[in-house]
Amino acid sequence: MGLENRDYFRDGSYTSSLVAWGVDFTPVVKYLIIANVVVFVLQIFITRTVPVNVPDLDAIMRDLPDNDNGPLDRQRREEAARKAREAMEKMMGSLPDMRVSIVQEWLELAPAKTIEQGQLWRLVTCGFCHDRYGVWHIVFNMLALYWFGTRLERMYGSREFLLFYLAAVICSSLAYVGLAYYTGSNAAAIGASGGVMGVMMLYVIYYPHETFLLFWVIPVPLWALLGIYVLYDLHPVLLQLAGDQFFTGVAHAGHLGGLAFGFLYWRLSLRLETIFELKGHAPRRRKSGLFREPVVLAHPACDQLAQPDNLAKRVDEILKKISEQGKDSLTDEERDILAQASAKYRDKK
Repeated sequence: MGLENRDYFRDGSYTSSLVAWGVDFTPVVKYLIIANVVVFVLQIFITRTVPVNVPDLDAIMRDLPDNDNGPLDRQRREEAARKAREAMEKMMGSLPDMRVSIVQEWLELAPAKTIEQGQLWRLVTCGFCHDRYGVWHIVFNMLALYWFGTRLERMYGSREFLLFYLAAVICSSLAYVGLAYYTGSNAAAIGASGGVMGVMMLYVIYYPHETFLLFWVIPVPLWALLGIYVLYDLHPVLLQLAGDQFFTGVAHAGHLGGLAFGFLYWRLSLRLETIFELKGHAPRRRKSGLFREPVVLAHPACDQLAQPDNLAKRVDEILKKISEQGKDSLTDEERDILAQASAKYRDKK
């Protein structure tokens, strides 16, 4: 997805000093990226040394029965497999260099600590941690948040977009914890991928035919890219649900949880701002700061549609075009206008 082809590449108002370079952040996306980068740096520098206790895998394997002669042998086999999985998880958590991040220990999504010890903040804070040994983990997540989130924030407003993103992170975490308890795993999870997947799902629903330049060369429509992600995450989850001891080091269930929330948010026409407002009172908007009302929508031509009559007239024209020429004939501007009209409709429901 070339930056030069995106609407917010051309028209900027939030971070004016970067607009000339083609980088135009909306408030929430900007501060989310800053928060992730700050936590990532803290993960690198605030660490402690831990002793490496390499488990005796040979002893675990000796416990495995040679033949499956009944329920007792099957029980011993399952117990040995559980111990082997736990041993591998401990090894992965201790290596390399026998150092662990104190920040990550407090923020990561450890299923037992989250549920059994009541440390519910981990459902959110895990979405701000990334693998400190691999920079591409955070880079790709933040790039996706910028690409897909900026346009959605202009469409829905800063406050609603922030609530949507945090809710997607929580749903992603709950999906991961649910599968972890089902399989008996206590491996911790980190990463913004769950929230980003929710953002991506919502974006693709509105703009399914936009193309993404895979490897900066191969144009792939976003609906196809989303389908690839779903298959990539669904297969290992199905294997785990079927009872296979399958460990990839990727929180596939978390990804699916974020995707599912993004779809349900659109399908049910949810508006999370209403949860924090009294019934019968219009949502309060701050005129400055993080939650200011966006002044630029997804396309500059939408500025002329502030009046309801103008918007309704333009929507009628677009719907007529769809009936005559099909949905694929719409321009990006016309898709943005329909999305704006949809968002306004939800506000009035």
